[in-house]
Amino acid sequence: MIFSPLLEFYPAKASRNSSGWLPLWMHSMDTAETMIRLLNDWIPEHLKSLCTITEQEFEKLCYFISLTHDIGKLTPVFAARILEQLPELQGRLASYGLPTDTLRSFPDGNQSPHARAGEAILLNHCCPAGIAAIVGAHHGKPQDSGRLCAEDPMVYERNYYGADSSHKVWESLREEFFSWSLTEAGYRSAYEIPEQNQPTQLLLSGLLIMADWIASNEMFFPLLPLDVSGNITSYPRRAAHAWELLSLPKAWEPTSFMMDAEGFESVFGFKPNMVQNMMIHASSMAKGGLFILEAQMGVGKTEAALAAAELLATNTGSGGVFFGLPTQATANGIFPRLAKWAENQAQDTLQSIRLAHGMAELNEDYRSIFRGSANGNDDGEISDRLVVHPWFSGHKQALLANFVIGTIDQLLMAALKQKHVMLRHLGLAGKVIILDECHAYDAYMNQYLDRTLNWLGAYQAPVIVLSATLPEKRRAELVEAYLNGYPEEETTSWRTARAYPLLTWTEGRRIHQIAGEQGGEERTVEIRGLDDSECLSCLRKAASDGACCGVIMNTVQAAQKLLQEVSKLIPEAEVLLLHSRFVATDRAGKESQLLQRAGKDSKPTDRAGLIVIGTQVLEQSLDIDFDVLITQLCPMDLLLQRIGRLHRHKRERPDQFGLACCYVLGLNKESDNGSRAVYGDWLLLRTRELLPNRISLPKNIPDLVQETYRDPGDEFLYDEMHLEAWEKHKQLRAEKRIKADNYRVPSPKRDSARRAKTIDGWLKASYPVDGVRGEARVRDCEASITVLVMQERSDGYIGFLPWQEHNAAVSASHVPDEETARKIAKQRLNLPQSFSSFGREEETIRELETLNRKKLPEWQNSGWLNGELILLLDDRLQANLCGQTIFYSEKYGLVCIREEEQYESLF
Repeated sequence: MIFSPLLEFYPAKASRNSSGWLPLWMHSMDTAETMIRLLNDWIPEHLKSLCTITEQEFEKLCYFISLTHDIGKLTPVFAARILEQLPELQGRLASYGLPTDTLRSFPDGNQSPHARAGEAILLNHCCPAGIAAIVGAHHGKPQDSGRLCAEDPMVYERNYYGADSSHKVWESLREEFFSWSLTEAGYRSAYEIPEQNQPTQLLLSGLLIMADWIASNEMFFPLLPLDVSGNITSYPRRAAHAWELLSLPKAWEPTSFMMDAEGFESVFGFKPNMVQNMMIHASSMAKGGLFILEAQMGVGKTEAALAAAELLATNTGSGGVFFGLPTQATANGIFPRLAKWAENQAQDTLQSIRLAHGMAELNEDYRSIFRGSANGNDDGEISDRLVVHPWFSGHKQALLANFVIGTIDQLLMAALKQKHVMLRHLGLAGKVIILDECHAYDAYMNQYLDRTLNWLGAYQAPVIVLSATLPEKRRAELVEAYLNGYPEEETTSWRTARAYPLLTWTEGRRIHQIAGEQGGEERTVEIRGLDDSECLSCLRKAASDGACCGVIMNTVQAAQKLLQEVSKLIPEAEVLLLHSRFVATDRAGKESQLLQRAGKDSKPTDRAGLIVIGTQVLEQSLDIDFDVLITQLCPMDLLLQRIGRLHRHKRERPDQFGLACCYVLGLNKESDNGSRAVYGDWLLLRTRELLPNRISLPKNIPDLVQETYRDPGDEFLYDEMHLEAWEKHKQLRAEKRIKADNYRVPSPKRDSARRAKTIDGWLKASYPVDGVRGEARVRDCEASITVLVMQERSDGYIGFLPWQEHNAAVSASHVPDEETARKIAKQRLNLPQSFSSFGREEETIRELETLNRKKLPEWQNSGWLNGELILLLDDRLQANLCGQTIFYSEKYGLVCIREEEQYESLF
């Protein structure tokens, strides 16, 4: 063997039942060999190109980092802990010279975890600081200070050297392992190891974490029996077998060096229009950069972005696509369409796909790809080319799949101080990023988007931003964020351009911009103010005349109240309500019904007399078409999005509705408290003042949006009302920026590799969030509490809601079978903010957990239901929770009933 007996038998891993183990050198080889296979067979070429050294030197560096990632385990404090699990090994190690009798009494043992110790040891062996910091970060969080790490062996001497008599033993062990790692990697001394800049350090950290996780999986790299020490001759065979078992799909390698009209049509089924040709032309020769496409609703921006993604991926060596959307509903709605596109991209090569949001595994289109267990532990497929790979099933690994369709939160969390965030960077840096509906993000979310763009710009990752109503100030902020500063040859024309459609893109640090002609049919929409008292009579007349009517309210409560009034005063009307407080299965059914009745392919008999009442979910998530629209006043860009649902498709309409007309509630008076709470006073005030009596689409879109969002001069602040609204708006924006900055990762440093900043301290004082809670932090709201809604019946059984699953019931005292448990898991609903704001979150969760332990103790043993909160309704579909009475209705969704309201009067 090439090691001393002591190093040959020094342990790194032990099974929980002490029946197996791995020596340190062997786990290091497992990790290093996995890293090389990730480099050669998995990561896209774009990531390799970011490194300033040759590919061969980069491979050497990765091999060294992987070999030394656990060098911090060569300390007395670690040995004491692992040998408690391997008592049989203590005697053997003692006979080889390890002073096992001194492995006790470490009062400061927690100050030297092995990742921190590893960074300290490497620094004291003259390793470059940035490389040592990668080892210090391999458990998901960089150390707070490399300088303090380097001093640790002196400050916590006993942790590193044990008793005085064992000092030389530990120093010799670490020196032997370090020298072996240098030689195996191909270095003669530590001074040959190249330093790397901060972005490369982050990507290498993510790659090391990935390699370490794979190498630590006993399915791929089994532990050894206690009487076996392993043999170096088992490599590379051991790693090759593990890689074959893992079967990670290779990076996507498109070959679209050009795209003409015929090529576009072969992919999408129709020839490209003017907007799509703009995008194809700009991206055909681009080597990355940021692309911002501003164009009207329904013009085919999605197809334009996907066509550009093929070209950009070919030109840059990117290995996948991330498609981000504002909500789970929009992500679910577009998933089948993007899955079909991704399947065509796969050609003869296996590719992985991931639907990335909190309820992805409950999506039937996504589940149809799975083959095997419901948890996704086996590969699945649409065809022989597109799979849901189990290794990417965890939320931390979600962005590592080739094609990822998810909520924008998944991207924004790359800017959130969160353990293992470097895996998100690794997943995003090698992809083409497409962000849809970019206008739908508020000031708080925009802070995270800007910081994510800082890093995507540093990684030179291509980014495509799509919007129909993007304020010009926001356009400039996006460009500056991606460039990490101002562009070269600064001119202001690209900042203030109001052409439409408009494409802005970066080339290096230069800005290019082209405007398209407003082709196609111009649509005129009449705008009429409508008093609340006139709303019902307007709806009654429109429905009686055979119109398909849409009503969009700004809050769930307002939508529910309107439905109540319509039901009482227009009992003959057929009404459909849609908002965010329906159980997931009910909402999916209503969306399906809505698409059938008011979607693109709906027939006159489907549409006649239908009244659809909804909230913001109707703005962007569904391709629906109304004959007449009533909406509460909202900011101009969102109002235009709502109007985009009016006369969206060419069709025969009832005689009285040949001209598109949008009625605006609150146009002639001060907005209601609910609307003001959601949008603030300033934007509502400006929209009210600027909204004309007639809008020409798409011609008027840019001017209306830009004027609404333009910072005012003195001419606007002519009275106390305007001044107060503007000051509150500025203050709120500032507060959101400050609030977001508390949890944002730092921006990338542009230092050269020779004077590189390390990633030490990068997550210092990080906010301890993960998974769904993490998603909530990139939105400016309290974390919603998600519950599964079921009914507790008088016979003791737990039933689905009466209209679901044929009124089936489940035993409360037994673990539901897997298929039933999956159906229960789909009964998801987010409780109103009143249950989680103002410090009520812990009380609500505690009350639900107590109830679940008492009534459903066995359900926590189900893989689908473990950790879930079950909300049990009584026979009247009511429940009392934290002093509030709540009611659920198939028609209304979840309603909170105040004490002064009578239950019977509501429904």
